[in-house]
Amino acid sequence: MAISYRTGKDAREGGLDITISLTAEESAAAGFVDNLGDWFDTALWALAILRSGRVDRTDGHALTAADLYTVINDLDHRLLPRLEGIRDAAVRRHAELGGTYGDLALAMDTSRSTAQYRRDALTAKSPNVWENWATGQQQD
Repeated sequence: MAISYRTGKDAREGGLDITISLTAEESAAAGFVDNLGDWFDTALWALAILRSGRVDRTDGHALTAADLYTVINDLDHRLLPRLEGIRDAAVRRHAELGGTYGDLALAMDTSRSTAQYRRDALTAKSPNVWENWATGQQQD
């Protein structure tokens, strides 16, 4: 996977273009990710409108509660459960591959005891729908 940026006059809207490139094998394994790309876009757009207080993609109007419907829906209902599923699948697989609590703590930027608690709580139960989605065992 590679990521590239175009800025200023080279960017489509004159600001910033971000391109995420996957190999053919990565793309085949990931499957259809158009919606994920859209939701990642929403996350960055939300950051911009929350910081600026303006919705510049349309008419530059001041941010309203109604503008945040898409932000909340895309992030809370669509993106976050999938990201949590990816994270949980990675933590479970890390344990299966012999990863230590110390390594997990370093990756999570937390204490060893917290990493141990989180991993043990996760591995004590069966994978949920989003963890199964992340590993390709269940369709979206």
